[in-house]
Amino acid sequence: MNRRAATAIRIVLAVALPAGVLAAGFATTMSRDFTARTDVAVPARTLNHDPGRIRVAVLLGASGSVATDVLGPYDVLADSSRFDVYTVSVGTDPVALSGGLTAVPDYGVDNAPAPQIVVVPAFTDPGGDAEKPLRNFIEKVHDRGGLVMSVCAGARVLARTDVLDGRRATSFWSDIGGLRRSNPRTTWVDGVRWLRDGDVMTTAGVSSGIIGALHLVRENAGAEEARRIGERISYPGWDPTATTEESIPVRRVAAADYPYPLHATLPWFQPTYGLGLVDGTGEIDIAAAAELYGGVAFTAHVVPVAERPIVTTAHGLRLIATPIDQAHGLDRLVVPGTGQFAVDGVPVFRPRAEARPGDSAFDPILRDIAARDGHAVATTAAKYIEYPRPELPADAGTPWRIIALTAVTALLAVAPFVRRRRTTHAEATR
Repeated sequence: MNRRAATAIRIVLAVALPAGVLAAGFATTMSRDFTARTDVAVPARTLNHDPGRIRVAVLLGASGSVATDVLGPYDVLADSSRFDVYTVSVGTDPVALSGGLTAVPDYGVDNAPAPQIVVVPAFTDPGGDAEKPLRNFIEKVHDRGGLVMSVCAGARVLARTDVLDGRRATSFWSDIGGLRRSNPRTTWVDGVRWLRDGDVMTTAGVSSGIIGALHLVRENAGAEEARRIGERISYPGWDPTATTEESIPVRRVAAADYPYPLHATLPWFQPTYGLGLVDGTGEIDIAAAAELYGGVAFTAHVVPVAERPIVTTAHGLRLIATPIDQAHGLDRLVVPGTGQFAVDGVPVFRPRAEARPGDSAFDPILRDIAARDGHAVATTAAKYIEYPRPELPADAGTPWRIIALTAVTALLAVAPFVRRRRTTHAEATR
Protein backbone atom coordinates (compact mmCIF):
# COMPACT_ATOMS: atom_id res chain seq x y z
CA MET A 1 0.00 0.00 0.00
CA ASN A 2 1.47 3.37 -1.00
CA ARG A 3 1.80 6.23 1.40
CA ARG A 4 -1.06 8.24 -0.17
CA ALA A 5 -3.53 5.38 0.19
CA ALA A 6 -2.45 4.75 3.77
CA THR A 7 -2.96 8.42 4.62
CA ALA A 8 -6.42 8.36 3.03
CA ILE A 9 -7.37 5.33 5.12
CA ARG A 10 -6.18 7.06 8.28
CA ILE A 11 -8.22 10.15 7.44
CA VAL A 12 -11.30 8.00 6.92
CA LEU A 13 -10.71 6.26 10.25
CA ALA A 14 -10.12 9.59 12.01
CA VAL A 15 -13.58 10.70 10.88
CA ALA A 16 -15.41 7.39 11.10
CA LEU A 17 -14.35 6.34 14.60
CA PRO A 18 -15.63 9.41 16.51
CA ALA A 19 -18.60 9.73 14.17
CA GLY A 20 -19.58 6.14 14.95
CA VAL A 21 -19.31 6.78 18.68
CA LEU A 22 -21.44 9.94 18.43
CA ALA A 23 -24.04 8.26 16.21
CA ALA A 24 -24.32 5.31 18.59
CA GLY A 25 -24.59 7.71 21.50
CA PHE A 26 -27.37 9.72 19.86
CA ALA A 27 -29.28 6.52 19.05
CA THR A 28 -28.97 5.47 22.69
CA THR A 29 -30.22 8.86 23.89
CA MET A 30 -33.24 8.81 21.58
CA SER A 31 -34.04 5.24 22.56
CA ARG A 32 -34.02 6.17 26.24
CA ASP A 33 -35.96 9.35 25.56
CA PHE A 34 -38.70 7.99 23.29
CA THR A 35 -39.34 4.34 24.10
CA ALA A 36 -42.86 3.60 25.29
CA ARG A 37 -43.54 0.98 27.96
CA THR A 38 -45.88 -1.53 26.33
CA ASP A 39 -45.47 -4.40 28.81
CA VAL A 40 -48.13 -3.17 31.24
CA ALA A 41 -51.79 -4.15 30.99
CA VAL A 42 -53.78 -0.92 31.08
CA PRO A 43 -57.39 -1.28 32.24
CA ALA A 44 -60.03 0.43 30.16
CA ARG A 45 -61.87 3.38 31.64
CA THR A 46 -64.87 5.46 30.68
CA LEU A 47 -64.70 9.24 30.78
CA ASN A 48 -67.76 11.40 31.35
CA HIS A 49 -67.93 14.51 29.19
CA ASP A 50 -69.95 17.56 30.20
CA PRO A 51 -71.64 18.98 27.09
CA GLY A 52 -71.49 22.46 28.62
CA ARG A 53 -67.69 22.54 28.67
CA ILE A 54 -65.25 23.24 25.85
CA ARG A 55 -63.78 19.95 24.67
CA VAL A 56 -59.99 19.98 24.23
CA ALA A 57 -58.10 17.12 22.58
CA VAL A 58 -54.39 17.07 23.43
CA LEU A 59 -52.68 14.92 20.82
CA LEU A 60 -50.07 12.27 21.59
CA GLY A 61 -47.90 11.33 18.63
CA ALA A 62 -47.71 7.62 17.86
CA SER A 63 -43.97 8.11 17.23
CA GLY A 64 -43.48 10.05 20.48
CA SER A 65 -44.08 13.61 21.66
CA VAL A 66 -42.22 16.24 23.68
CA ALA A 67 -43.37 15.90 27.29
CA THR A 68 -43.76 19.58 28.21
CA ASP A 69 -45.54 20.30 24.90
CA VAL A 70 -48.19 17.85 26.07
CA LEU A 71 -48.24 18.20 29.85
CA GLY A 72 -47.94 22.00 30.01
CA PRO A 73 -51.16 22.89 28.14
CA TYR A 74 -52.89 19.83 29.59
CA ASP A 75 -52.20 21.00 33.15
CA VAL A 76 -53.31 24.58 32.45
CA LEU A 77 -56.52 23.82 30.57
CA ALA A 78 -57.63 20.88 32.71
CA ASP A 79 -57.31 23.05 35.83
CA SER A 80 -60.20 25.20 34.60
CA SER A 81 -63.77 23.95 34.88
CA ARG A 82 -64.49 25.67 31.57
CA PHE A 83 -62.63 22.93 29.67
CA ASP A 84 -63.07 19.19 29.22
CA VAL A 85 -59.57 17.92 28.40
CA TYR A 86 -58.61 14.45 27.12
CA THR A 87 -55.78 12.90 25.12
CA VAL A 88 -56.00 11.43 21.63
CA SER A 89 -53.52 9.33 19.68
CA VAL A 90 -53.72 7.10 16.63
CA GLY A 91 -54.92 4.33 18.93
CA THR A 92 -55.03 3.69 22.65
CA ASP A 93 -51.71 1.85 22.99
CA PRO A 94 -49.21 3.58 25.33
CA VAL A 95 -47.01 6.17 23.63
CA ALA A 96 -43.69 7.77 24.51
CA LEU A 97 -43.09 11.24 25.85
CA SER A 98 -39.60 12.73 26.07
CA GLY A 99 -37.62 12.26 29.26
CA GLY A 100 -38.50 8.57 29.51
CA LEU A 101 -42.23 9.02 30.17
CA THR A 102 -44.98 6.79 28.77
CA ALA A 103 -48.55 8.08 28.51
CA VAL A 104 -51.80 6.19 27.98
CA PRO A 105 -54.10 7.92 25.47
CA ASP A 106 -57.73 8.32 26.44
CA TYR A 107 -58.92 7.80 22.87
CA GLY A 108 -57.84 6.81 19.41
CA VAL A 109 -58.81 8.99 16.46
CA ASP A 110 -61.64 6.61 15.57
CA ASN A 111 -63.54 6.94 18.86
CA ALA A 112 -62.50 10.36 20.19
CA PRO A 113 -65.22 12.92 20.94
CA ALA A 114 -65.13 15.81 18.49
CA PRO A 115 -63.22 18.66 20.16
CA GLN A 116 -63.59 22.43 19.82
CA ILE A 117 -59.83 22.84 20.46
CA VAL A 118 -56.96 20.55 19.49
CA VAL A 119 -53.46 20.94 20.98
CA VAL A 120 -50.63 19.70 18.77
CA PRO A 121 -47.24 19.02 20.42
CA ALA A 122 -43.99 18.23 18.65
CA PHE A 123 -43.96 14.70 17.22
CA THR A 124 -40.78 12.69 16.76
CA ASP A 125 -41.76 12.04 13.14
CA PRO A 126 -44.18 14.84 12.17
CA GLY A 127 -44.48 13.83 8.53
CA GLY A 128 -44.40 10.06 9.03
CA ASP A 129 -47.09 7.69 7.82
CA ALA A 130 -47.75 6.60 11.40
CA GLU A 131 -48.95 10.12 12.22
CA LYS A 132 -51.19 10.55 9.18
CA PRO A 133 -54.41 9.73 11.12
CA LEU A 134 -53.58 12.53 13.57
CA ARG A 135 -52.87 14.99 10.76
CA ASN A 136 -56.24 14.09 9.26
CA PHE A 137 -57.84 14.57 12.68
CA ILE A 138 -56.35 18.08 12.91
CA GLU A 139 -57.70 19.02 9.49
CA LYS A 140 -61.17 17.74 10.37
CA VAL A 141 -61.26 19.78 13.58
CA HIS A 142 -60.11 22.86 11.67
CA ASP A 143 -62.61 22.32 8.84
CA ARG A 144 -65.43 22.20 11.43
CA GLY A 145 -64.36 25.60 12.76
CA GLY A 146 -62.36 24.36 15.74
CA LEU A 147 -59.28 26.09 17.12
CA VAL A 148 -55.92 24.47 16.43
CA MET A 149 -53.02 25.24 18.79
CA SER A 150 -49.50 23.98 18.10
CA VAL A 151 -46.74 23.96 20.68
CA CYS A 152 -43.09 24.38 19.72
CA ALA A 153 -42.20 22.08 16.79
CA GLY A 154 -45.84 21.01 16.68
CA ALA A 155 -45.89 23.64 13.92
CA ARG A 156 -43.98 21.10 11.82
CA VAL A 157 -47.00 18.81 12.13
CA LEU A 158 -49.34 21.62 11.05
CA ALA A 159 -46.99 22.44 8.18
CA ARG A 160 -47.82 19.03 6.73
CA THR A 161 -51.51 19.90 6.65
CA ASP A 162 -53.34 22.79 4.99
CA VAL A 163 -54.05 24.52 8.31
CA LEU A 164 -51.25 27.10 8.06
CA ASP A 165 -51.65 28.05 4.41
CA GLY A 166 -51.77 31.84 4.10
CA ARG A 167 -51.36 32.40 7.84
CA ARG A 168 -48.79 33.86 10.21
CA ALA A 169 -47.22 31.33 12.56
CA THR A 170 -44.31 30.76 14.90
CA SER A 171 -42.45 27.71 16.16
CA PHE A 172 -39.35 26.54 18.03
CA TRP A 173 -36.60 29.04 17.29
CA SER A 174 -34.24 26.59 15.57
CA ASP A 175 -37.00 25.33 13.24
CA ILE A 176 -38.18 28.64 11.84
CA GLY A 177 -35.47 28.98 9.17
CA GLY A 178 -36.20 25.53 7.77
CA LEU A 179 -39.95 26.10 7.90
CA ARG A 180 -39.56 29.32 5.92
CA ARG A 181 -37.82 27.36 3.17
CA SER A 182 -40.11 24.33 3.17
CA ASN A 183 -43.44 26.14 3.75
CA PRO A 184 -43.33 29.52 1.99
CA ARG A 185 -47.15 29.74 1.97
CA THR A 186 -46.94 30.53 5.69
CA THR A 187 -45.43 33.74 7.08
CA TRP A 188 -43.09 32.57 9.83
CA VAL A 189 -42.49 34.99 12.69
CA ASP A 190 -39.74 34.69 15.28
CA GLY A 191 -39.30 36.65 18.49
CA VAL A 192 -42.83 36.03 19.80
CA ARG A 193 -44.00 33.71 22.59
CA TRP A 194 -47.31 32.98 20.90
CA LEU A 195 -49.15 34.07 17.78
CA ARG A 196 -52.87 33.95 16.99
CA ASP A 197 -54.15 34.08 13.42
CA GLY A 198 -57.86 33.50 13.39
CA ASP A 199 -58.64 29.95 14.48
CA VAL A 200 -54.98 28.92 14.64
CA MET A 201 -52.62 29.61 17.55
CA THR A 202 -48.94 28.71 17.38
CA THR A 203 -46.41 29.03 20.17
CA ALA A 204 -42.63 29.19 20.44
CA GLY A 205 -40.39 26.57 22.05
CA VAL A 206 -41.51 23.90 24.54
CA SER A 207 -42.50 25.82 27.69
CA SER A 208 -44.26 28.50 25.59
CA GLY A 209 -47.26 26.19 25.30
CA ILE A 210 -48.00 26.97 28.96
CA ILE A 211 -48.42 30.66 28.10
CA GLY A 212 -50.47 29.85 25.01
CA ALA A 213 -52.81 27.74 27.12
CA LEU A 214 -53.12 30.50 29.74
CA HIS A 215 -54.27 32.85 26.98
CA LEU A 216 -56.92 30.33 25.96
CA VAL A 217 -58.11 30.27 29.58
CA ARG A 218 -58.28 34.07 29.63
CA GLU A 219 -60.26 34.14 26.37
CA ASN A 220 -62.73 31.45 27.34
CA ALA A 221 -62.92 31.54 31.15
CA GLY A 222 -61.91 35.10 31.99
CA ALA A 223 -58.90 36.97 33.36
CA GLU A 224 -59.48 35.93 36.99
CA GLU A 225 -59.45 32.25 36.13
CA ALA A 226 -56.28 32.75 34.08
CA ARG A 227 -54.75 34.69 36.96
CA ARG A 228 -55.53 31.90 39.43
CA ILE A 229 -53.92 29.22 37.28
CA GLY A 230 -51.02 31.46 36.30
CA GLU A 231 -50.19 32.23 39.93
CA ARG A 232 -50.10 28.50 40.70
CA ILE A 233 -47.71 27.83 37.82
CA SER A 234 -45.59 31.00 38.32
CA TYR A 235 -44.26 31.20 34.79
CA PRO A 236 -41.90 34.23 34.72
CA GLY A 237 -43.38 37.34 33.19
CA TRP A 238 -46.90 35.99 32.67
CA ASP A 239 -49.36 38.87 32.49
CA PRO A 240 -53.04 37.86 32.63
CA THR A 241 -54.08 41.25 31.29
CA ALA A 242 -51.96 41.04 28.12
CA THR A 243 -53.92 40.41 24.94
CA THR A 244 -51.20 40.97 22.36
CA GLU A 245 -48.29 38.82 21.27
CA GLU A 246 -45.49 38.67 23.83
CA SER A 247 -42.04 39.50 22.47
CA ILE A 248 -39.14 37.21 23.39
CA PRO A 249 -35.48 37.18 22.34
CA VAL A 250 -34.76 35.99 18.81
CA ARG A 251 -32.46 33.03 19.33
CA ARG A 252 -29.95 31.31 17.06
CA VAL A 253 -27.71 28.28 17.36
CA ALA A 254 -24.46 29.46 18.96
CA ALA A 255 -21.13 28.03 20.05
CA ALA A 256 -22.28 28.42 23.67
CA ASP A 257 -24.89 25.71 23.00
CA TYR A 258 -22.18 23.02 23.01
CA PRO A 259 -23.61 21.21 26.08
CA TYR A 260 -26.72 20.25 24.10
CA PRO A 261 -25.06 18.20 21.31
CA LEU A 262 -22.35 16.84 23.59
CA HIS A 263 -24.78 15.51 26.20
CA ALA A 264 -27.14 14.21 23.50
CA THR A 265 -24.40 12.23 21.73
CA LEU A 266 -22.35 11.09 24.74
CA PRO A 267 -24.79 9.34 27.11
CA TRP A 268 -22.27 6.80 28.37
CA PHE A 269 -21.95 6.46 32.16
CA GLN A 270 -24.91 8.75 32.82
CA PRO A 271 -26.33 8.50 36.33
CA THR A 272 -29.78 6.93 36.56
CA TYR A 273 -32.44 9.14 38.14
CA GLY A 274 -35.63 7.58 39.37
CA LEU A 275 -38.57 9.93 38.79
CA GLY A 276 -40.72 9.18 41.82
CA LEU A 277 -44.37 9.45 40.78
CA VAL A 278 -47.45 9.36 42.98
CA ASP A 279 -51.10 9.81 42.09
CA GLY A 280 -52.17 13.44 41.99
CA THR A 281 -48.82 14.96 41.01
CA GLY A 282 -49.12 18.04 38.79
CA GLU A 283 -48.40 17.53 35.13
CA ILE A 284 -46.03 20.50 34.83
CA ASP A 285 -44.08 19.31 37.89
CA ILE A 286 -43.56 15.95 36.19
CA ALA A 287 -42.71 17.48 32.83
CA ALA A 288 -40.12 19.86 34.27
CA ALA A 289 -38.11 17.05 35.85
CA ALA A 290 -38.40 14.56 32.99
CA GLU A 291 -37.75 17.16 30.29
CA LEU A 292 -34.82 18.98 31.84
CA TYR A 293 -32.83 16.05 33.20
CA GLY A 294 -33.63 13.49 30.51
CA GLY A 295 -34.93 15.35 27.48
CA VAL A 296 -32.96 18.60 27.12
CA ALA A 297 -29.94 18.73 29.42
CA PHE A 298 -29.45 14.95 28.98
CA THR A 299 -27.59 14.82 32.29
CA ALA A 300 -29.26 11.61 33.45
CA HIS A 301 -31.09 8.52 32.33
CA VAL A 302 -34.56 9.12 33.78
CA VAL A 303 -36.68 6.14 34.83
CA PRO A 304 -40.22 6.82 36.12
CA VAL A 305 -40.82 4.74 39.25
CA ALA A 306 -43.91 4.34 41.43
CA GLU A 307 -45.60 2.04 43.89
CA ARG A 308 -47.84 0.76 41.08
CA PRO A 309 -47.26 0.50 37.33
CA ILE A 310 -49.96 3.06 36.44
CA VAL A 311 -50.01 6.54 37.96
CA THR A 312 -52.80 9.08 37.49
CA THR A 313 -51.73 12.73 37.48
CA ALA A 314 -53.52 15.66 39.11
CA HIS A 315 -55.91 16.11 36.19
CA GLY A 316 -56.39 12.50 35.14
CA LEU A 317 -53.60 11.69 32.68
CA ARG A 318 -52.30 8.14 33.08
CA LEU A 319 -48.56 7.44 33.02
CA ILE A 320 -46.76 4.10 33.14
CA ALA A 321 -43.95 3.64 35.66
CA THR A 322 -41.61 0.90 36.82
CA PRO A 323 -42.76 -0.54 40.17
CA ILE A 324 -40.22 0.52 42.74
CA ASP A 325 -39.45 -3.07 43.78
CA GLN A 326 -38.34 -3.71 40.18
CA ALA A 327 -36.20 -0.58 39.85
CA HIS A 328 -32.51 -1.25 40.36
CA GLY A 329 -29.33 0.77 40.13
CA LEU A 330 -30.83 4.17 40.92
CA ASP A 331 -28.23 6.81 41.67
CA ARG A 332 -30.73 9.46 42.70
CA LEU A 333 -34.46 9.88 43.20
CA VAL A 334 -36.21 13.03 42.00
CA VAL A 335 -39.69 13.47 43.43
CA PRO A 336 -41.77 16.14 41.67
CA GLY A 337 -44.66 17.89 43.32
CA THR A 338 -45.46 17.17 46.96
CA GLY A 339 -45.41 13.38 46.72
CA GLN A 340 -43.82 11.41 49.54
CA PHE A 341 -41.53 8.85 48.01
CA ALA A 342 -38.27 7.27 49.14
CA VAL A 343 -36.00 4.34 48.31
CA ASP A 344 -33.60 2.92 50.87
CA GLY A 345 -30.06 4.13 50.31
CA VAL A 346 -30.91 6.43 47.40
CA PRO A 347 -30.48 10.21 47.85
CA VAL A 348 -33.66 12.19 47.21
CA PHE A 349 -34.11 15.58 45.54
CA ARG A 350 -37.48 17.31 45.94
CA PRO A 351 -37.68 20.34 43.62
CA ARG A 352 -40.70 21.80 45.42
CA ALA A 353 -38.82 21.72 48.73
CA GLU A 354 -35.97 23.70 47.13
CA ALA A 355 -38.25 26.22 45.42
CA ARG A 356 -38.01 29.91 46.23
CA PRO A 357 -40.94 32.35 46.31
CA GLY A 358 -42.10 32.95 42.76
CA ASP A 359 -40.44 29.83 41.34
CA SER A 360 -42.09 27.70 38.72
CA ALA A 361 -41.45 23.96 38.55
CA PHE A 362 -38.52 24.59 36.19
CA ASP A 363 -36.45 26.96 38.36
CA PRO A 364 -35.21 24.65 41.14
CA ILE A 365 -34.33 21.98 38.60
CA LEU A 366 -32.32 24.40 36.48
CA ARG A 367 -30.46 25.51 39.61
CA ASP A 368 -29.81 21.87 40.51
CA ILE A 369 -28.42 21.17 37.03
CA ALA A 370 -26.15 24.21 37.34
CA ALA A 371 -24.92 23.10 40.77
CA ARG A 372 -24.11 19.61 39.52
CA ASP A 373 -23.05 20.15 35.89
CA GLY A 374 -22.29 23.83 35.49
CA HIS A 375 -23.91 27.07 34.40
CA ALA A 376 -23.41 26.37 30.70
CA VAL A 377 -25.47 23.18 30.88
CA ALA A 378 -28.33 24.87 32.76
CA THR A 379 -28.27 27.95 30.52
CA THR A 380 -28.43 25.83 27.37
CA ALA A 381 -31.25 23.72 28.80
CA ALA A 382 -33.28 26.87 29.54
CA LYS A 383 -32.64 28.13 26.01
CA TYR A 384 -33.81 24.89 24.44
CA ILE A 385 -37.11 24.92 26.34
CA GLU A 386 -37.46 28.67 25.59
CA TYR A 387 -37.63 29.47 29.29
CA PRO A 388 -36.29 32.58 31.08
CA ARG A 389 -33.19 31.38 32.90
CA PRO A 390 -33.39 31.87 36.69
CA GLU A 391 -30.55 33.18 38.79
CA LEU A 392 -28.11 30.30 39.09
CA PRO A 393 -26.04 29.35 42.16
CA ALA A 394 -22.63 30.93 42.52
CA ASP A 395 -21.01 27.55 43.17
CA ALA A 396 -21.40 25.72 39.88
CA GLY A 397 -20.49 22.12 39.20
CA THR A 398 -18.18 20.76 36.53
CA PRO A 399 -19.42 18.22 33.94
CA TRP A 400 -16.47 15.83 34.39
CA ARG A 401 -18.22 12.95 32.64
CA ILE A 402 -18.71 14.93 29.44
CA ILE A 403 -15.21 16.40 29.61
CA ALA A 404 -13.72 12.92 29.87
CA LEU A 405 -15.87 11.45 27.10
CA THR A 406 -15.12 14.38 24.80
CA ALA A 407 -11.41 13.83 25.38
CA VAL A 408 -11.73 10.12 24.58
CA THR A 409 -13.67 10.89 21.41
CA ALA A 410 -11.00 13.39 20.35
CA LEU A 411 -8.31 10.77 20.94
CA LEU A 412 -10.16 8.41 18.59
CA ALA A 413 -9.85 11.07 15.90
CA VAL A 414 -6.08 11.45 16.29
CA ALA A 415 -5.26 7.79 17.06
CA PRO A 416 -4.74 6.74 13.40
CA PHE A 417 -2.19 9.52 12.91
CA VAL A 418 -0.37 8.71 16.14
CA ARG A 419 0.17 5.21 14.77
CA ARG A 420 1.37 6.69 11.48
CA ARG A 421 3.98 8.86 13.20
CA ARG A 422 5.30 5.88 15.16
CA THR A 423 5.55 3.77 12.02
CA THR A 424 7.42 6.52 10.16
CA HIS A 425 9.88 6.93 13.02
CA ALA A 426 10.54 3.19 13.13
CA GLU A 427 11.16 3.10 9.38
CA ALA A 428 13.58 6.03 9.63
CA THR A 429 15.77 4.27 12.21
CA ARG A 430 16.23 1.07 10.27
